Amino acid sequence: MRERAGSLKARLVLRLALLFLVGTVVMYVAARVYGLRAADLSYDRLLAGSALSIAETLSVDGTQVRVDLPYAALDMLSAAPEDRVFYRVLGPDGKTITGYGDLPGIPAMHAAEQEPSEVPIPRFFDAGYRGETVRFVVLGRQLAQPGLRGWVWVQVGQTRRAREELASDLLLGALLPITLLTMGALGLAWLGVGRALRPLEAISADLATREPHDLHPVRVPVPAEVGPMVDAMNGFMYRLEANIDTLRAFIGDAAHQIRTPLAALRAQAQLALDEDEPEQIRSGLLKVERNAARLTRLVNQLLSDAMVMHRADARDFEPLDLVEVIKRALRDAVPVSDDVQVGFISDAAQAPMRGDAVLLGEAIKNLVDNAIRHGTRGMSGPDAEVEVVLRQTQDGYRVAVSDHGPGIAPEDRARLFRRFERGDTRAAGAGLGMAIVSRVVRSHGGTIELIDRDGGGLTVCLEFGGRR
Repeated sequence: MRERAGSLKARLVLRLALLFLVGTVVMYVAARVYGLRAADLSYDRLLAGSALSIAETLSVDGTQVRVDLPYAALDMLSAAPEDRVFYRVLGPDGKTITGYGDLPGIPAMHAAEQEPSEVPIPRFFDAGYRGETVRFVVLGRQLAQPGLRGWVWVQVGQTRRAREELASDLLLGALLPITLLTMGALGLAWLGVGRALRPLEAISADLATREPHDLHPVRVPVPAEVGPMVDAMNGFMYRLEANIDTLRAFIGDAAHQIRTPLAALRAQAQLALDEDEPEQIRSGLLKVERNAARLTRLVNQLLSDAMVMHRADARDFEPLDLVEVIKRALRDAVPVSDDVQVGFISDAAQAPMRGDAVLLGEAIKNLVDNAIRHGTRGMSGPDAEVEVVLRQTQDGYRVAVSDHGPGIAPEDRARLFRRFERGDTRAAGAGLGMAIVSRVVRSHGGTIELIDRDGGGLTVCLEFGGRR
């Protein structure tokens, strides 16, 4: 059973929910800042109006500044009953004329604001006073009377309770639509993701209702993002079907090819058992031994063919030395007892390349075995010789295996690369050797060619690229 990694739909919706949550927080902060700014803007106008009303009542009596404090100036701030209001008037000498003498001092101003202008301009700032944050406004009025010249400053402050309450009301008014919008967006995302994932459910349903042998491609319409996955799945099923077809063909061919030799072997053994004369028994046993040798060769070639099919599909290539691969193959392929000479010539001490040493060795062994069986049969002396030549090419190597046999007619050469096809029907063999060689060469991206040898015989040339 595969390990479940959770719901894809839940993952997508969760990520969207996190995104919406971040957006909601950002919108909350923006709404909070906007609410405070709007509240300050509204109450700062009242605060500035109150200070301006006080400044307009300033008068000079000789050398003294008099303030006729209009209580209406403070009443306009009474719209916020929970807030407290503070005021102070400073004379040209910096002393308090009236009001709260311990109010926070006026903070330092920028260079452009250090001198008051002729038109009173209110300046706002926040400061702590009596345990609360208070919003202050300051404006100045210039006096130019005989005996009294300078600036008189009017400072009015108000606590921030009403401002905070107004900002909270504005925030709540904005937060409710934001919350409803977020919840609605999450609901739509849940439905949208579910709808977007329906093609995956259709693919699952299509695969779940198939028979085990049904490997035809998936034809369900899918979005572009799911297309690569479906293409990969179809490619995998195509390769799987090809492997299964190859396996079925191999099993059928193996059963057909082995059944006849086994029946003949059993019949010859029974005939030998029925004989009474030692010579006839010996003759029967010799026939059994020859058939057993043929059957052994057939089984070995069938197993070699199956191994080559598997490894050729796997393409597990590694660095190797082709010279060493050929030498090892010749040691395994050349029979010790036969009067056959096999020569190996190479123009390089080493031939490095990437490939499958086992497959290349099988190809060389089959070529040499075919050359010995079909190219030296009934010969002796120099004619009973097989030559293996390795040459370097511009980008790879060329391996040539030559014999002195009768050769093969050009019209018969193409069919030699098919399984169970033999060029010489008089010789024993399963007809798998050249098919194995062809599959090995194709798996390495090489080419194979059959050429008439000068002086008689056949040369099989293999060319490989990828020289390192």
